[in-house]
Amino acid sequence: MGLIDRYILRSVSVPLILSLCVAGMLLLLEQMLRLFDFVLAEQGPIDVVWRMLANLLPHYLSLALPLGGFLGIMLAFRSLSLSSELDALSSSGTSFGRLMRPIYVLVIGLMFLDFLLVGYIQPYAGYQYRQIKFDVTSGALGIKIPQGEFVEISDKATIRLGAINPETKRAEDIFLETEDDNGVRTIITAGAGSILTNAEVTHLLLQLERGRQLFIGPSAKKVETLDFASFDIEIVLPVIEAFRARGGDADETTFSELLTFVRDPASRNMPEWNKYNASFHWRLIHPLTFLIMPILAVAMGVTGRRRASNLKPIVGIAVLIVYHEFLEEWGQVVAAKGEMSPWISMWGLLIIFFTVSTSLYIGSIDKARTAKVMARRGTEPIRISAEGALAAETPPQAVAHPPPNTPLQPRSDAP
Repeated sequence: MGLIDRYILRSVSVPLILSLCVAGMLLLLEQMLRLFDFVLAEQGPIDVVWRMLANLLPHYLSLALPLGGFLGIMLAFRSLSLSSELDALSSSGTSFGRLMRPIYVLVIGLMFLDFLLVGYIQPYAGYQYRQIKFDVTSGALGIKIPQGEFVEISDKATIRLGAINPETKRAEDIFLETEDDNGVRTIITAGAGSILTNAEVTHLLLQLERGRQLFIGPSAKKVETLDFASFDIEIVLPVIEAFRARGGDADETTFSELLTFVRDPASRNMPEWNKYNASFHWRLIHPLTFLIMPILAVAMGVTGRRRASNLKPIVGIAVLIVYHEFLEEWGQVVAAKGEMSPWISMWGLLIIFFTVSTSLYIGSIDKARTAKVMARRGTEPIRISAEGALAAETPPQAVAHPPPNTPLQPRSDAP
């Protein structure tokens, strides 16, 4: 790797990393607020939010990689153009193809990273995210008992809690009613107590203080009471339903599993074959987009130093976003429904994106070269003639030179 390659990579890496960090933070911050609202509404533990965000990171990283790579390359070449470094490199004989060689080394690395994300890491992360969300709503991470409400925690147990301290897990004004297999009802009231569950969330553990027990027989004719200063009771909770296995959706299927499913002749008659086939093509097209992205980024980054265009970066970002939106929201959707072949709706969009990017690249490079030639013509050097007058540069044969060894004749009007 030569000096120019290292310089180009260093110029691209800084805006690329900054763009990835900013885009990732914005996407995660927006989702983090929604997750906090969801967990608090379900009265789940707060640390679940960080686990859910960690499983969403591969998804948002696959969204930020194309945009970050595009911005990094475009801003690097725009900076080289405005500082005349690109003109200096071109004057030394370095072509645009030579300058894009280190760019494609970086882009190929990003392409393989994106393939790993969308092909293998993202299906597992998406499944883990849905499993954590199911555990929060089903009570697998802890039973939900809102304060001030009667809650049936099982078929034969009803509980009501007063004020609850979420940090210490202590409650006040506790009411509990249970019934055993013999029909004996037990009503317990307590002034305060701790509410816990075991690790498997199969039993509810109550450590009650300052309360009273009331035993009522099946015929309600026999009633017994018992006052206590402290009393521990354990209640069996209903069995929590297990979460489904991975692979129930095309988004949770890895690239190898999709390839096996699509190539299996027996699966072509299944109703979900079109959806799996569309997901298979999308996971091929998404990484291949990185090979076209530098062409569009260079086209939108190269600009004239005297007439810098601020509209080109906006147009480039708009083209990239529109392409991805059409690919996911239209091309993949119609292919998943079986309304159109993915070779037309998805690969056709990739060809259109390549054609538009190449056209913009050729036009931008030609315009930059034309502007450079015109700038040279507009700054022709000025020479001083033998008579002392200012004149523009003339061809060598048009300049009159005195014979050798001939002294200059003084002017007749000289003082």
